[in-house]
Amino acid sequence: MANGQRLKAKTFGPVIATSRGAMMKRLLETLRDYRYIDRAILFLRLFVGTLITLHIIDKLQTYNFVLTGYPALLFESSGATFVIFTFLEALFAVMLICGYGTRFAAFIMALGMFVEIFVIFPSLGWLGVERQILYIGLYATLVISGSGRYGLDKHLERRRKGWREENGV
Repeated sequence: MANGQRLKAKTFGPVIATSRGAMMKRLLETLRDYRYIDRAILFLRLFVGTLITLHIIDKLQTYNFVLTGYPALLFESSGATFVIFTFLEALFAVMLICGYGTRFAAFIMALGMFVEIFVIFPSLGWLGVERQILYIGLYATLVISGSGRYGLDKHLERRRKGWREENGV
């Protein structure tokens, strides 16, 4: 700054500073704190994806028992509904773990939980659908946050951005 002038107090979102050095220090501290949010999102994605994967493994191991209570929603038989829904669950679990299409996968999974609550198990009451409600909360968090810094979405976005800059698009 010329002639030792100091900046008057300015507000930049959560950053309040009286000099450029102090403002820069505060900004870097704020950015460092956001690193942990990306790690928390990574943990949440891995946690939910793993829970769904274990759920699918359990469903496949108890196929005959699960099939007896499985509804025939969109297809003629409950077996076809089971196979298609289980495949989609597995696909979305992998997408969540990898961080690819996280918002879309989490949104569809949350819709699936609503279908379970209101169509498949409407008579169970609050205690019977606690697990589904917890999953809806986890999925809603992933819909809001996206894949975070450590997701495949972010990596592909950086590559697309680099390709666009290289090719002048």
